Amino acid sequence: MRSSLGWIGNYGLKQKALVIFLFFVILPTLGVGVLAQDKLNEVLRGQFIQSSQRSLEIVTNQLEEQTAMIEDIADYLILSNDMRQYLRLDPPPESGRAEQLKQNLEGFLTFQLMSKNYIKSISITGFNGNSIEMGEPIHGNEESWNRLADEHKGGIVWSNGYPSTSGWYGEVNLVSLFRVLNSYDEITLPLARLVIRMDEASILKQLQRGLTRDEGVVFIVNAEGQIVLPSKELLSLDIGDGKGITDIITAGTMGSSTYRHDGEAYLTFHQRMENTDWTIVSMVPKAALDQDVRGVSILMQVILIGILLLGLSALIGFHYTIIRPILRLKIETNRVKLGDFNARVPIRSKDEISELNRRFNDMVSTIQELIEHKYKLELRERESELRLLQEQMDPHFLYNTLDMIRWTARLEKAVESSQLIEILSRFLRSSLNNGHYETSLAKEMEFVRSYLYLQQRRLGRKLKYALYMEYDLANSLTLKATIQPLVENFLKHGLDRREPVARITVIAYKREDEIWIDVQDNGRGMDHSTLEEVRESLRNGVQAGRTRGALSNIHERLYLFFGERYGLEVIEASLQGTLIRLKLPYSETYGGESYDATREDSKNADR
Repeated sequence: MRSSLGWIGNYGLKQKALVIFLFFVILPTLGVGVLAQDKLNEVLRGQFIQSSQRSLEIVTNQLEEQTAMIEDIADYLILSNDMRQYLRLDPPPESGRAEQLKQNLEGFLTFQLMSKNYIKSISITGFNGNSIEMGEPIHGNEESWNRLADEHKGGIVWSNGYPSTSGWYGEVNLVSLFRVLNSYDEITLPLARLVIRMDEASILKQLQRGLTRDEGVVFIVNAEGQIVLPSKELLSLDIGDGKGITDIITAGTMGSSTYRHDGEAYLTFHQRMENTDWTIVSMVPKAALDQDVRGVSILMQVILIGILLLGLSALIGFHYTIIRPILRLKIETNRVKLGDFNARVPIRSKDEISELNRRFNDMVSTIQELIEHKYKLELRERESELRLLQEQMDPHFLYNTLDMIRWTARLEKAVESSQLIEILSRFLRSSLNNGHYETSLAKEMEFVRSYLYLQQRRLGRKLKYALYMEYDLANSLTLKATIQPLVENFLKHGLDRREPVARITVIAYKREDEIWIDVQDNGRGMDHSTLEEVRESLRNGVQAGRTRGALSNIHERLYLFFGERYGLEVIEASLQGTLIRLKLPYSETYGGESYDATREDSKNADR
């Protein structure tokens, strides 16, 4: 990956920004935009087709339900006993009986006309001379449909749309059911002709609701491809009968296709009615759908252009807010490299770049100050080294001298003096680091015990001390001279003359993954202001020019050696005494010489 992109590393920030903008903004945006537009067009077309098919299916089911109800009326009339009696041929019913039967049938037909407003009229013409006319009075030429019904001998015949005259509304167009009613008892015996007429206008209005666009046309064709019910738009379209209609209707009961007529493409949908064998066809100009899709395409193009403009604005903003400041910082850095420490970067904001510039200015100022004081610091350091050499005493000479005094005291049977000299020798030996700053916790506790023992011999009964340490902490790592300075600080500055006995306790114990060492005394403590000053110095470090105290010195050593979680903390400081806690990381074994707990028991030393 690095080798494949290595070529870009040879360019500057401006060129990299342009390349990144080209490959990661412009090209992806254009590619995603084109793909999204094609996918959106496909989704819109799919939604339109599904919506059109669903709407056509709803209209087809409604019309199929209406024609099925009309056919049910015809079936009921064949099964009706009143109808058979009313149309009986031999002997015909008497006039009184015939009138009663006619009233019964007219009541049934009146209910059907009132409950089904799509039926305009119902006519029953009996071969025995009896007849019934219900609904609008219709006058028109229906002979051809009656002859077709006679040929079907009782089968249902649905007519195409044909013109007629209503006694109420004048010229109307109708679609009617024609059927010969045969005798139920003698199935081949015709009794009457039945005509149930439907309003063509109401059917067309219902079909028009199946269109998803106003520009489309809808019509009905029969199984032979003849138009049963044309719309006005279809007449202007001039598709006609025959092969043009047959090409529109594909195989199956429903479907969709594309039909071309006079150079214009139409999305065509059809749904077949099972009971009448009609097929409802809707045609929508493809140009109308393309117009909607074109509008979406224009919107997508505007969005893409907007995104590119925003990306270009982001590139310009990136150049002025990031690239230019970095290039300016590069120029000033070269000045520093050439030895010009007056180089400075202007700071005009508060963002990360300005923070970087601010730190660069601080760094240059610090370097300049360090260079100015370099020789003074080196001179002071050499003076300090010379003074240390002058004051240094050979430690082996000191140890040998103390051992000689101790053995002389033993030979003179001064046992107590010999013991004090031995403890002093051990204390001094532990205090010298010989280049090593680490020790075990047990040795550090032993160092404190030696110091307190010597101080107790000096103060007598006025000093009581106690040292406690958990057994498994003996070989844990700590730094030399971290506990003893706290004890010494108490004896030098914290003794309360009002207390008859000065008491100090050191407790070392484990707390989770840390070692806590509590040093508690009954000395004078600190007042509130002094306590806050000490805590502030521990938090922020000792300011330049001030003397570094024992507490700050110990805290900084632990902080630098073990990390920011560890150090010294003043837990409590009052007129009744002080509690100081050291926090160290827990370690099972110190890397140096292990402490032998059987030889020197520091777990519980109480005097």
